[in-house]
Amino acid sequence: MLFVAIGVRMRIAIASDTASTAELEAALGDHGVLCDAVEAIADLPSVVALSGPYDLVLLRIAQPLRSALPAIRDLRRRGMTLPVIVTCGGNPAPEEEEAVLHAGADDVLFHPLRVSVLHARMQALSRRARGYACAELVCGNVTLDQEQHAVMVDGRRVNLTAREFDFLETLMLHKGVLLTKERFMTRLYADSEAPDSKIVDVFVCKLRRKLTAAGAAEIIRTVWGRGYVVFEPTEAAIEAARKVRQPDAEPAPRGWVRRSTRLMHATA
Repeated sequence: MLFVAIGVRMRIAIASDTASTAELEAALGDHGVLCDAVEAIADLPSVVALSGPYDLVLLRIAQPLRSALPAIRDLRRRGMTLPVIVTCGGNPAPEEEEAVLHAGADDVLFHPLRVSVLHARMQALSRRARGYACAELVCGNVTLDQEQHAVMVDGRRVNLTAREFDFLETLMLHKGVLLTKERFMTRLYADSEAPDSKIVDVFVCKLRRKLTAAGAAEIIRTVWGRGYVVFEPTEAAIEAARKVRQPDAEPAPRGWVRRSTRLMHATA
C-alpha cells in the first residue's frame, strides 16, 4: 500500500527581526507545518509560554546575529527545552554564531535556504528532543518509519491510511505523554478542515484493531475524560500478542529489512 507523504503536522512559533515571514510560513505550510507568527522577537518567550505547546521555535534574523540572543536566553531561562533554529542572512562573524549556540539555539542556518532541507532539520530536532535518534520510532514490537512512511509489527507492514499514520506518529512521538483530543486536532487538522473531535476516538479504535490483528501488543492507553497515551508494553504482553496475530499483514517491503539489517551489522 502506498502512503501519501504529508507527515504529521508540526506546530511552530516563528518570528523575524525584519521582513515578513508570510512567504516562509506558506512554504512550510506545504510541508504540513502549522506556523504561529510572532510580531516582535522580544514577545516570543511570552507567546510560547502562553500559546503552546509548540514543537519548535524558528527565528529569522538579518544582521547582527546577536540580536537573537535575548529571546533565546529568555526562553531557556524560563525552562523551555523545545528546539530553536535560527536562520540568518549575510555573513556573520563566527563569534556571533558561537554565542547564539551557547545561548541555547540548536542550529544556525544561512540563506539561501531550501525549505525541504529546513523541514528535515526541524523534524530531526523535534525527534531528538523526544529521545529518538533516527526516523524509526519504536514502541514494543511496533516500528513507525517516518522516512518510508510505513508501520511495521515484527517486520510486517500494517495497512494504514495516511491520516491513521499521522495519528499514530503523533502518539509515538509523544510516548509517555498524555495527549488530549484538542492536542490531536491542533496537530492533525487546520481550523478550516477540522471535523468533530469524536474522530479521535474513531482513529484509536481503528488503530487498536489493525495493530492487534498484526500481532502488536497494546500500546495505546485511554485516560478516561482526558485523552490517550502511548506506553511501552511488557515482554510478556508482546509475546502474548504475537500468538494471536492474524496472517493477513503484508510482508516488509524489499530494502526496508535490509536497511535495518545493515544498521544492525554496522553497530555490532
